[in-house]
Amino acid sequence: MPEPAPPSDRSSASLPGALLVGAGLVYLGLGILLAVVFFFGGVQSSLFPTGWLFPAVLLASGALMSLRRRFDLVATLWGGLTLAVFLLGVLVYVNALDRGLDDAAAFDATLIVAAFGLLALILRPAFRD
Repeated sequence: MPEPAPPSDRSSASLPGALLVGAGLVYLGLGILLAVVFFFGGVQSSLFPTGWLFPAVLLASGALMSLRRRFDLVATLWGGLTLAVFLLGVLVYVNALDRGLDDAAAFDATLIVAAFGLLALILRPAFRD
């Protein structure tokens, strides 16, 4: 009769999966919150450089991460959004330079969006194939 693995081995083996599900639920909750604020609160500021896309990507990737499915879609969503926000940041920075200003915060949104995507990339091994 095989002996069961010690509890520490079982918990460490499921830790990446639990982290991914937890992160997915956080993304899902944040996506719902930001969607409500964006659509019903009328908040349209630097929090939403791409409009409704940020809450939509949070919702879609949060749902996929919670189910531990489709890393390819999650990575594509965050990579595309990061590229779009970066291009908008370049546009803001170049427009500021044309007016003789130096916008030090032009790429802050890019860093924030890239950090969200980086978390999904770090948790890549926890996705089911």
